[in-house]
Parts: sequence; C-alpha cells; structure tokens
Amino acid sequence: MVGCFPIPRSSYSPLMKSPQSPDIVDTKFLVMTRQNRSDLILVKYGDRHVSMNNSNFKPERPTKIIIHGFKGSGHDKVAKLLGNALLDLEDANVIFVDWEKGAAGPGYALAAANTQLIGRQLAILITDMVALNGDPAMIHMIGFSLGAHVAGFAGKALKLLDIRVGRITGLDPASPLFRQMLSASLLSLSADDAAFVDVVHTDGARIWSEGFGLFNPIGDVDYFPNGGLDQPGCEQVRGSVIVSRFEGTMNSSVVCNHLRALQFFLESLKAVSDPDACQFTAFPCPTGWSMFQKGECFPTNCTDSNCVTMGFAASQSKLRGPLYLTTRDSSPFCGRQLKASVLLSPKTSKLRGYLQISLEDGDNTTNFKLRTKHMDYISGGLQAEGLSVARYEKSVQKHLNVELSFQSLAYQTENEKYGLNSIIDVVVDRISIFDTEGNVWSNCTENSNLIHVDGTTIYAQTYSLSLFAAC
Repeated sequence: MVGCFPIPRSSYSPLMKSPQSPDIVDTKFLVMTRQNRSDLILVKYGDRHVSMNNSNFKPERPTKIIIHGFKGSGHDKVAKLLGNALLDLEDANVIFVDWEKGAAGPGYALAAANTQLIGRQLAILITDMVALNGDPAMIHMIGFSLGAHVAGFAGKALKLLDIRVGRITGLDPASPLFRQMLSASLLSLSADDAAFVDVVHTDGARIWSEGFGLFNPIGDVDYFPNGGLDQPGCEQVRGSVIVSRFEGTMNSSVVCNHLRALQFFLESLKAVSDPDACQFTAFPCPTGWSMFQKGECFPTNCTDSNCVTMGFAASQSKLRGPLYLTTRDSSPFCGRQLKASVLLSPKTSKLRGYLQISLEDGDNTTNFKLRTKHMDYISGGLQAEGLSVARYEKSVQKHLNVELSFQSLAYQTENEKYGLNSIIDVVVDRISIFDTEGNVWSNCTENSNLIHVDGTTIYAQTYSLSLFAAC
C-alpha cells in the first residue's frame, strides 16, 4: 500500500539501508483533542475512514502533527507537553506519529531509512483527512530530528497527489545521511515540501563529527539561535557524537544542543497568548554569524520589516532566508537581547587582550565578550562590540550598572614583534548598551581609565549607564 523503495548498492553507500517492513515498524497514529487529552485514540490509514470517524478528529479544525526523532516515542513526555500546549492555544486535532520501533534501529542508519516509510504512511493518513473535507492548508507538521525528514517525505508524497500542507516546522533536522554531499544521501526536508517551511538549527554539523543537525539553510525561513552550532549551557562533546549516531547510544550531554530546538519551540508556544511575554526575536545578517556576534547586524529598533519571531509565530514572518538570534543558557531561554558598544579613546595603547562587560541586575549577571575588527587586539579610536542576553522584564530600567574589564595577554605576546605597547593604558570615551526596542543606555565620560587590579593582568572600572543619555 505504501509503495516500493530502492535497495541501496552497498558498494556505493555502505551506510545506507532500505526501510523495514510496515509490520515490523508498526507505526501508530494517536489523536489528542481537548475532549481527550489523557486517553489518546488510535486511528489508521486506509480503513475507509472508519477509525477517523470514530475518533474525536474534526476535519474543520486545524490539525497539528507531532513527529518524534531517533530513539523517541509518541508517548514521550515532551511530546505530550507539546500537544497540550498546542491545545491550550486553539481547539485543534493533535496527532502523534508514534514510530518508536522504526526509530529504535538497531542503529541510526536503519532509523534514517525508515523515515521514507513513515513519511509515506503519514501522507496516506493526510489524504484520508482531506477526503473527509479537511483543509490541507490547516495542517501543520512539527518534526524533531529525524521526524523533520518524516514530515519532508510526507510532503513530497502529497505533492505528487497535488496536495500541499500549510506548514512544516523542522526542529534541528537530523544531519547524518541527509547532508546532500553524497550521491546516495537521503532527501532532506526542503522548502518545497509545504506552503511554508520554517527550520530551527541548534546542533549544526559542518563536518560529520560536529553535531546531529543540518547546518545549511533548507526552509523558507531558517533560524540559527546562537549561530546554530553550540548552545550556551550545553557541554560541548563533539568527539562522541558520531559514535552515538551510528551505534544508537545517547546521553543528555551529547544531545543537549540538539534538544534545544524542541525546548525553544515549546517555550515559544507559552508566549503566543501573552502580549507581555518574551519573544524569540530574530533578524537577518547577510555577513553571517561571525559578524552577527560582533553586533554588525543588530537592529536597535525592531519592526516587522527587519525582525521576526522564532517558534510557533514564525508563520507570520515577512522575512525569508537565514535569521539569527541569541538566547539565555537556561530556561527561560528567551531574554532581552542586548548589544554593548565601547569606544576607546585615542589615548589607549596598542595592546593584545580581551574586553568584557558585566551587567549586574540583582542576582543576575549578563556578560558581554567584546570584539574589535582586529579580534583580540585593541588600540586607540577602535570600537569594540558584543552581544548578550539579559533576563527578560517588561519594564525598562532607567539606569544600568556595569563593570568594564580588560584581560591583558601581554605576558604571552612578543610586544616588539607585533608593535604593541609595553605600558598598558586602556582609556574609554563612551559605553553604550542597546536593546532591540529602541532603548539605549550610555555613559559619556571621556578619558576614563581602567584601573589595574592588584595581583592580576586585569584592568577594570565600574560605570553607571543612563537611559537615553546625550553623548
């Protein structure tokens, strides 16, 4: 009923597998609605709509389809949290695609192959919904890791039937065997698979051993929180990633970056109905993440034309292409995104070292690592900038207290060789902190010297910044 699949030639693609039999995979589709949040109802495809008609599925409602990834299950706690959060927002049909047996492998390669089968099975179920007068435009598939590619294969199969679902959200789509760098690669989720495809990248892999997720843009809109590679608050354990993929071993530290996409999306749902809640604001940066980190693309006054929201509200986006943002290192991950800027006086020596700002707010400290155009070299007249994220509060403070510090690297640098000064003078003319809502706090005291901290190679000074101070 689901069709045939090619048998990979092992001499060309030793890692590629064929999907298992539907009887072995034993895919289940479970319906949750506001009428049955606790007791999910099993529905089947190809049964002449009998099970669908006997469930609480209503074709006039929007339908949300949740698809887990490698080693996952349709009964996972996070899947249920996601389903309930969606139902809190609107009266919808929520369908869990439970392909636990197919996602278990053995081994990642077999689970990856099974995404083709699950995608076709899901496509058949969706045709049954359409036959019951369900509107494809009201169908939203949400897939995590390999589940994102299941959604992609479903979209591809439906496209052959001239059916186009409204939206697919890919939460860190899996990278291994989907990278499109080999002739035998499986087809990844793409922008052609739905009317709107938004993708969140949190564990991108530029090379095989780096991460679980795809790094290249594949959707209409691709979000790269914290650059899409390493997420703050996660231990970076690259060496064990490739072993975990193909042997099927998992632990929380290995998948921390990968899971962030799911955590971000879940948090975004809670903010939809609260106008005072923090929003994951993202913005474009044509020069890429390295320039984004330096503050080059930071919007100091967000509008609908230059900023959009990552997560559930992404469908309202007017922007397309890669978008960037920064997050906090723990829940709540959304915070007030800030840019710090320091203008160095011409009296500053030519030095090697790092500038950092620490913003104190009660028990919370927000740190900025500042960069100049010369990276870890500073000199008079240069501007150093950096981004960070503070705890979100709706109210705007009139004053901020910060410490600006310089960590000298003179002890490990041949000063004469690089034309550096042996006398350390770090002199500041202006310090400013911007948010994305048009607020700016500044201290405009010129010729302010950082003071040496005894017994260290650190020079520091504290400052009070005022909202909309005239410089």
